[in-house]
Amino acid sequence: MGQTLSRIHNLYSFEDGDHIDARMGVSIDTGYGLTQYWDTNRNAVLNTDFTKHPATLYPFPYSSMRGQYIVPETQGQQWYYNNPDAENAGILDEAGKVKSTYKSLFEATTIIIGGVTYPALKIIGNLATAADLTDKHIYYKSTHNGKSFTCSEVIHVQSSVGDAKEVLISLETEDGSGSNVLSNNNNWITMTATTLRAGASVTGGTYQWQKYVNDSWKNVTPQMGIIEVVASNKIKVYNAGVDSEDIFRVAVTIDGTTMYKTQQLTDTADVYYIYDGCSQAGDAVKAGVSVSFNPVVYDRRTNAVDTTNQWKYSFRTMNMISGAEIGSKSTNVPFVVSSSLIEKEKGITVIISATNE
Repeated sequence: MGQTLSRIHNLYSFEDGDHIDARMGVSIDTGYGLTQYWDTNRNAVLNTDFTKHPATLYPFPYSSMRGQYIVPETQGQQWYYNNPDAENAGILDEAGKVKSTYKSLFEATTIIIGGVTYPALKIIGNLATAADLTDKHIYYKSTHNGKSFTCSEVIHVQSSVGDAKEVLISLETEDGSGSNVLSNNNNWITMTATTLRAGASVTGGTYQWQKYVNDSWKNVTPQMGIIEVVASNKIKVYNAGVDSEDIFRVAVTIDGTTMYKTQQLTDTADVYYIYDGCSQAGDAVKAGVSVSFNPVVYDRRTNAVDTTNQWKYSFRTMNMISGAEIGSKSTNVPFVVSSSLIEKEKGITVIISATNE
């Protein structure tokens, strides 16, 4: 019987001067996101108020060659606020404690994901102020096996005016980490969709969960112990519901308009995984640079290329936010994504499928 694996890789363009690299994980209360909405009438944060709903950020770099998330080396690590190249923007002192300058905003901590402990930074104070409503940036620098990398996360700040809407997807996990990774220590993930209008949660509307299967979006079919629909805006996905890496989305229709939000889930308990052979390190792609993929399948039991099975590869691209498909399916290896496509879409998702027939 054939088996199909998936590998998902996000690509987005950046100009010289931006510093964006490995992934950053986020853990926050259900129904809340990282965007801070400022209420100009009350002169205060409307949502998310980090003093009431702290957000925990943690470096979560993924090694395609090893098929797993790697733990950064804590020696020499540093968190930065807004500028990763300025020494005075470093949040931690030499002892690894939060500097007095930042104690009202941040707290150094750790988070356990899949039984593994990662360094983390908890945002405990509001970053938006009446005097400064610009976006804020959090950076993390460290090394792994002597190779340096930088993770980053943007805290968007905007005024809570008008009728702007957005959809959030919050994650709850068996191990309490709130990550998007299933493992032998984390057997299920619950995804909850919340709709916001000008930063405030709104009720009503309809929710439809979908999974990208066989090159198209399919409405989720509830199956006990695989994918369970807890409520219209909430589903529970088990290890059996994810093959290596899968992408889900929720379609929210409210006031006659349909909005989408995608969410990737990874299952590191699977025996096989895809090394995508991407020519680009990290997700950020410099303007004018095209990216190629030359995948192979590895066996986690031996951490070596699988030579027992014959794998055939196919590639699809979609918009990173809406999940709208771009172009047609390709079986060409290597698969090349042009810089113009990445720039046009403001970020794309590449889905690699490997089928053992």
